[in-house]
Order: sequence, then structure tokens, then C-alpha cells
Amino acid sequence: MVQSEQVREYQYADLLPDDLRDRLDAWDPDDEDDDRPDCQNDLSLAPGWKVGGFANWSLTDPYPMNWAFCGTGKILTFTAASADGNGTDCSWRPLEEDPDSSPDTVGVQLGRGYSLDTFRCPESFDHPRPPLCGSPADQCARTHRARATLA
Repeated sequence: MVQSEQVREYQYADLLPDDLRDRLDAWDPDDEDDDRPDCQNDLSLAPGWKVGGFANWSLTDPYPMNWAFCGTGKILTFTAASADGNGTDCSWRPLEEDPDSSPDTVGVQLGRGYSLDTFRCPESFDHPRPPLCGSPADQCARTHRARATLA
């Protein structure tokens, strides 16, 4: 059963302005014995399935996510995730849930336990989505511009 709740997220730390990121680094706990929450894992990016919010770049460094058709930056639409938490001590876990229960409440496995993010163009829903064609991005972009011109 899906139990949705509204939460506030903040951008991945490496995408924040340098001065803000420096202040957060100074605030973050230096050792595991500190009871303060970690900004990146506990306060900014909610794990699990979500609509909207921000992408988690923990497996790769952030890179520009611009829509090939118009050059506009993509925004996250939906995330499907293999787990609903960051382990059994996940600070995002609802208080009413058993803290010792598995973070795998959904029963979905994506790859080796990852997430699938879908993005959209914020300028227009009419802009074509990039194809899942496996060809280089610039070739896909040329194909879409040609198709849009013919349409």
C-alpha cells in the first residue's frame, strides 16, 4: 500500500552556490558520534519514490541536464526507487514505522538497487522527449529537430 506524504527537499549539495555549500560543510558533523543530522543524507534529498523534487547525484557527479530540443535545463518529474530509505537508520522514515523494518517496502528492484529518474522540459510539454535510441545525444537532438521541423 502506498502511503504518500508531502516533504520539502533541497538541491544536491554540489549544485548549491559555493558560499552556501561552504557554510553547510562547516555545519555538517565531522564524525559518526555526532547526533546532528547530515545535510545531504538527512535533510536535503528524500529517498524513495517521489513526484517532483530534486535528483540525487550520489552515484555520479552532477552534470548539465539540458533539453536537446531547446537547451533548457530539465526538471525532475518522477523517481522510482529500489528502496524507500537510506537504510534502517534513515531519518526520512515516518516515525510511526518500525525502525527495524526493511527499507524495501515497495518490492521493486531497479538494476542493483538504484533509482530511475524521469525529467521534463519546463518550457513546454510539447517539446519532444529524447528517444531511448542508444545513439549519441547530438545525433538524437538533430533527429528531433528535423522531426519537429517536418511536423
